[in-house]
Amino acid sequence: MTTKITLDIDESLLQKAERWAQQQQLSLSDVISGFLRQLPEANAISQEEHPLAKFAGILSDSEAGELHQAIATEFEQVDTNEW
Repeated sequence: MTTKITLDIDESLLQKAERWAQQQQLSLSDVISGFLRQLPEANAISQEEHPLAKFAGILSDSEAGELHQAIATEFEQVDTNEW
């Protein structure tokens, strides 16, 4: 079931949203619905944010790949005969 709603949105923000939706080949309704689906449930248990959470997403995919490779090459070498 869908429901029509009326929103008061700044004209420039609406134009920006419409352009983005068009670039994504989506309707503005799809964009707004998608955003609203991402909201947490009202009854979701709030957990204290992990201290490292502020660093999530600060690396690009290529930077993350380089870091992963460096870690695999330099730090994840365990000599099982040493134990």
